[in-house]
Amino acid sequence: MAEELSNGQILLHDKKLVQASCFLGSSIPMEKRIEWSDSFTKPSLRADRTKLKDTSIFLVLSQNCDIACRNDQIESTIEVAVCKKIKPKDVYEGNSFVKSVRKLHFQAEENWYEANVDYILHIVKSELLEVIEKSREFSLISLTDEYAKSVPVWRSNRYMRSALPDNFNAQIEPILRDYIAKIESSASAEEEKNFSSYIRAFYVWVDSDEEKEHYAFDFFALLRDDISDEQASQVQDAIEEMAEAFAEASGYTDLCEIYSGRESTTTVAYLARFVRFNFDHLSLEQGDGDTGLSKYSVNLRSIAA
Repeated sequence: MAEELSNGQILLHDKKLVQASCFLGSSIPMEKRIEWSDSFTKPSLRADRTKLKDTSIFLVLSQNCDIACRNDQIESTIEVAVCKKIKPKDVYEGNSFVKSVRKLHFQAEENWYEANVDYILHIVKSELLEVIEKSREFSLISLTDEYAKSVPVWRSNRYMRSALPDNFNAQIEPILRDYIAKIESSASAEEEKNFSSYIRAFYVWVDSDEEKEHYAFDFFALLRDDISDEQASQVQDAIEEMAEAFAEASGYTDLCEIYSGRESTTTVAYLARFVRFNFDHLSLEQGDGDTGLSKYSVNLRSIAA
């Protein structure tokens, strides 16, 4: 006897509801939208019709594995963001490439929308399935690959953002943009490898997590064991050059000593002092086809994820 599908499995496989898919607010009865708004975290936003307009779009945030869970009791709801329609002139590039953890700007078909962490619903799967089956106007909208890939990164970055002061981040980002290509080139792996970069992760240490005018810093790249001595030296030189440029541009104190090291010779105790730096927004901004990874290779944008 065939196993009965869960509501989540039906939503994913039959209705094609996947992460980053969208549906218009107008396809959901207003009374149901108001009912669902009870799950907004801020009470003041609940039952506010101005936040639940027909022109809004509902963006699915849940991962596909959570949507299609076999047991509806374990994963009973789907996380959905109610996104307002915005004008093209109000689109901010930083919000389109997950630089902000609060807002995400994305394009669906010909229109632009803004997702905001304050407007996230948790919809019971059985209720959503019932609404879909009863609606004559329900249809899904797919995002382009660029924006579809930004959705999980935007959601996860709220919990995985680098614990570095804003002042420090503001100074380091221009340097990273200038040196990422060179560092990745120095770490590029041979074509026969099943990875494209010998850098496993990139770390930053800062002497204070407070906002201030001056910092001391340390950079460190964790390398795969099978990198050659010659190439490891090239990576070290590239990171040293970036550190020197950063110190000169920012006025911060460079305390870097070794710049890089192989994974088998680097202790957990040594890495514990660092923060693994998040490059996802740079990766998406460059149109990278694989979230978390550099457009130049596999690891540098994931090095601090």
